[in-house]
Amino acid sequence: MRRANWAHAITVTGAALAAIAAIGGLWAQAVASYWSQQTAKDQLAQSKEEDVRKTRAQASKVTYWVEHPHGRREGVKLHVLNRSSDPVSEVQIVLHISVGGQRQQWWLVLSNLRPCADIVYPATKLRLENIPRNNVSSPEEWPKLSDQGYWEVGFMYFVDGNGTSWIRTSKSLHERLSPPTYPEIVPNIIYFNDEEVNKAGLCEDESR
Repeated sequence: MRRANWAHAITVTGAALAAIAAIGGLWAQAVASYWSQQTAKDQLAQSKEEDVRKTRAQASKVTYWVEHPHGRREGVKLHVLNRSSDPVSEVQIVLHISVGGQRQQWWLVLSNLRPCADIVYPATKLRLENIPRNNVSSPEEWPKLSDQGYWEVGFMYFVDGNGTSWIRTSKSLHERLSPPTYPEIVPNIIYFNDEEVNKAGLCEDESR
C-alpha cells in the first residue's frame, strides 16, 4: 500500500510539474510572440518615418521669410530660399495684400528656383500689375508693393525634384495633389524684374 501511495504521489507530482512546465512554455511563447509583434510594429513605424523623411527631404529645405516686416516699408524684403542641391519648379507665392481697404490675393509666379539659392525681392521692386492699368503701359508706373497699407505671405506652392507638389505656410508643409487655381477673373499678378540672387546659407551641398 505504501509503495502504491508513493507511486501515485510521484505520478501526480510528475503530472503537476509537467503541467506547470507546459504552462511556463506557453507563457514564454506568448511573451516572445508579443515582443516579436512589438518589434515588427516598431520596425514598420521606423520604416514609415524614414519614407516620410525621404519624401520631405528636399521640400523641407524650400521656404520663405520676410526681412524687416515691421520696419520702414522701403526696407522690407521677401526672401525665397532653396537650400537643397536640386532645383524646384512651378514656384508660386500667394500674398494677402490690403488694397483700398480690401484684403486681396496676389500671385508672385517665380517658375523655377535654382539650387542653393536665396532670392531676394525688395518690396519697392514688386509692382501690382492689375490695379487698374488705365492704359499705363510701363510697369515702372504700376503701384509698388511697398506702398500698400498691409501685406503678408499666405502660402508658397512648388514642385520638388521627384514631381511631388507641396504647399508651405509659415506653420506647416503639406503635400498637394494639384496646384492652386487662379481666380476666374484676371488674376492679380505681381510683376518683378530686379531680384537679388544670393547663395543660401546652410545649403545641403556644403556638408558633402
